[in-house]
Amino acid sequence: MKTKVRLYGMLLASLASSLWSISGISGEILFKEFHFSSDWLVSVRTAVSGILLLMAVIFIEKKSIFKPFKRAEDIIGILLFGIAGIYFVQFTYFRTIELSNVSFATILQFTAPFFIFIYESLKNRKVPSISTVILLLTTILGVVFIATKGNFSNLSGSTDALLIGIASAIMIAFYSIQPKRLLKKYGSITVVGWGMFVGSFVANIIHPFWKIEGDVNFESVIQVVIVVILGTAIAYLIYIASLNYISSSLAGILTAFEPILAAILSVIIFKLNFSPIELLGFLMVFSSIFLLQKRL
Repeated sequence: MKTKVRLYGMLLASLASSLWSISGISGEILFKEFHFSSDWLVSVRTAVSGILLLMAVIFIEKKSIFKPFKRAEDIIGILLFGIAGIYFVQFTYFRTIELSNVSFATILQFTAPFFIFIYESLKNRKVPSISTVILLLTTILGVVFIATKGNFSNLSGSTDALLIGIASAIMIAFYSIQPKRLLKKYGSITVVGWGMFVGSFVANIIHPFWKIEGDVNFESVIQVVIVVILGTAIAYLIYIASLNYISSSLAGILTAFEPILAAILSVIIFKLNFSPIELLGFLMVFSSIFLLQKRL
């Protein structure tokens, strides 16, 4: 029975990861085929997802959504999480897809544990072991292989895509560290719901969702629904449900399905070809991050 419960949790975490990957693919389709902008997509995604998650708190968990707003410290924490942890995570991820492709954006975001480990080492004033330094250097070298395709004198994509992609990983690291106290106090759905809502406020100041730039038709609307509903609200709820059956560390490891599936779907849908040096880079990043996560 215990094995079945654990397997069920693993399936939920893998499904959530797969939905995130499919969401990235849909985002790339919207950018490349229907000429939407990442600014607009982030505005819609954060607004709708925030509302749906807060509704889940009210109707499913039957809790008050206003508890985090009783103390100034918590209000500041929610605002900071919403702006830096939600808006900038969404913006940098989708902008990287817009400038390159979903596979490139996802693998860069997957390196977030690299920055978490650097932060923890500095915070605790702990010198990493030699084996850990090797893992960190392997991650960097893997990213270099992916970004240059072996031609070290020139990037295979734009410099902006690489820098914003790295910023995306840093934002994910922030997303993983900053709200820990709030998550324990109010629950993840409440915190992320308000984070999405605050992030959507910032996103809609920059680019209001009603100012649509793109080809609106049945196919593009379906892709938007996949990004906003399946790839955000439902994927997050499924991931949270998985934590009832498996540990957060195991669930985190299973998110490796996202960049793997993104790469596979990119080959199938966009006819993207990976050179041997890129495949080596993917392998180096996967293996080093996988081992590094166990040390966090």
